[in-house]
Order: sequence, then structure tokens, then C-alpha cells
Amino acid sequence: MTTPHLILGNARYSSWSMRPWLVLKHAGIEFTQEFLPLRTDDFRSRMSGETPFALVPTLKLGDEVIGDSWAICEWAAEQVPSLWPEDPVQRAQARMLAGQMHAGFMNIRRELPMDLERFAEPRETLDEGVLTDIEKLVRGWRFALERSGGPFLFGDWCIADAFYTPVASRFRSYDITLSPDMQAYASGLLETPEFLEWADIADKEDWVIEDYLPKP
Repeated sequence: MTTPHLILGNARYSSWSMRPWLVLKHAGIEFTQEFLPLRTDDFRSRMSGETPFALVPTLKLGDEVIGDSWAICEWAAEQVPSLWPEDPVQRAQARMLAGQMHAGFMNIRRELPMDLERFAEPRETLDEGVLTDIEKLVRGWRFALERSGGPFLFGDWCIADAFYTPVASRFRSYDITLSPDMQAYASGLLETPEFLEWADIADKEDWVIEDYLPKP
């Protein structure tokens, strides 16, 4: 089989790119990778020829492409089924939680963009929509962790944890206060070897998006 090739946005900023990269790394699937700077003419020109939606992440499998983080993760789970919980109910619940992150929490996305080079720099204020999103998100974490006992959402690390790793980094970047048990889970996501490798890539990048620079 042709070695999969994963096209990604900036490691510092692209939460969508991080998720399938973590999954493929955790699964031990061999792949090559290519990082492209977001919001540039070169990015738009390159990606318009790679996938119908001209977005990252995109996984190339020879002449075929998969152009969505969820779809890439599902492809990986076809190769390595343990990326989802073995129990059918837990597997459905893991998809439920991952689906919420994939499609929801728009206030968090808008007001607390991912920036792995920002550390403990809080906003002066958080609007009600962000606070509501955080409360809802934490309820989802608690739902899973109280049933599994941790350390990850469903005991062992799975795709659902990959989907929440970028938001855990946002909470660290913007110094969001969590309860001790939820903070332990969020910190655990940021201590996996896979995330630390991704963060090292981000630290070595020299691409900067001005809109993402710290604001009060």
C-alpha cells in the first residue's frame, strides 16, 4: 500500500490538523506529513488542487484523498479498531462526544482560538456564550470520566480524546479555571508523547498569523 501522506496547516494554530495527526501517531500508522502555512495564496492554490473543499487536514492515499478530520480518523480506525472503545455502547458514546467537538462549541472556537505559543494569558472577560460552551463541554467530559474512571474519557486513549486535545490546549493558553478532576484530565491530554511531539513542531515553526497574536 502507498504510504499515506497527511497535509496539514500550521501546527501552532490548526486544531483540525492536530486531531488526525495525533490519531495516526497513536495508532502507529506510518505516514508522511507536510505542513502548509494557513491564510496564504500558496495554501489556497495548493489545496484547491488536492481536495474538493480545499481544506486541511487532507490525507492522500495514492490517487485518492480524504479531506476531513473526522473522516481521516474513521479511516484510521478501520486499520486499528482499538482507536474506538471495544464496548458497543461506549463506542457510540465516544462518537457522541467527538461529534459534539467536531460540530459544536463555536463560541470557544471563535473567542479562544488555538495558539500553542500562548501560555496562561487570560482574556479580560469571557462572554456568556463562551462560558456556556465551557460548561457544556465539561459536562461531556464528566459524563464519560465518571463512568470510565479515567485517565482518559473511556479509560484508554481513543479518538474522542484526540478531538478534545486542542481545546485542552486552549484552556491552558487562556488560563481557564477547571475543577481539579477536570484539570487532571485536560493536563493528561497535554502530556501524551504524541501531543508533546506536535507541540515541538509548533515551537519550531516561524509562521505567524497576526490575528492570533495575544489580545487582552
